[in-house]
Amino acid sequence: MLPYVYVDAVRRSGGRAVMLPPGGDDQEASATVASLDGLLVTGGPDIDPARYGAPRHPRTQAPATLRDAWDLAVTSHALRLGVPLLAICRGMQVLNVCRGGTLHQHVPDLVGHGRHDGPPNGFGLHQVRISPDSTLAAILPDDGFIDVPTHHHQAVDLLGDGLKAVAWEEDGTIEAVEAGPSNVEGWGGGWGVPGFVLGVQWHPEQGTDPRLFTALVNAADNRAVGTRAAADSAAAERAATARSTVLAPMI
Repeated sequence: MLPYVYVDAVRRSGGRAVMLPPGGDDQEASATVASLDGLLVTGGPDIDPARYGAPRHPRTQAPATLRDAWDLAVTSHALRLGVPLLAICRGMQVLNVCRGGTLHQHVPDLVGHGRHDGPPNGFGLHQVRISPDSTLAAILPDDGFIDVPTHHHQAVDLLGDGLKAVAWEEDGTIEAVEAGPSNVEGWGGGWGVPGFVLGVQWHPEQGTDPRLFTALVNAADNRAVGTRAAADSAAAERAATARSTVLAPMI
């Protein structure tokens, strides 16, 4: 199941939403992502800690094996193909684990309070500080501090390769990541490909600020335009080559 607010947020920002049910293999994930202009990785259950080499905390939920495998696969292929990516809550954790990072499995144990949790069946509100020299700050150019809807008990611990932290709760919990320096030769800050890579730990779909979704849709639209232009150029080159091949015997 997927809360409809995600679909609504994409549509309000000018995008067309398609849902990708879990369960496909890696080949299907690759082909699926290749057909997309952008990818939104949503919130959901805890990731199996075996995925990042950790024992299970007593408060960690039972694994959702099919969804873990699918979300990690489509996220990995989006990064490989340069497909614009917005990852929300669990989605940000998937992005981090996909790049070899780890998670804190129960944030209240770490920070000594429950601000991140929100009410049992709803969303709380807390403030985050945004790094001024970040893509996120360009999207949300406020005073560097914003109130965000929240409902999570896990968070990024060790950052994955190619990611940098760009927002924090006042207790130091990482609240947003984006493409950063990589230790993999040749990958660079954005894995060697242009694109939009952003993860937020909060739930923008539960608020009234559309700017993160608008940024994703704009990045997807720009990629679609560039992809069509490249395809048209390649088709024209093939046509010119074919004409030259036909004419060559006549010269």
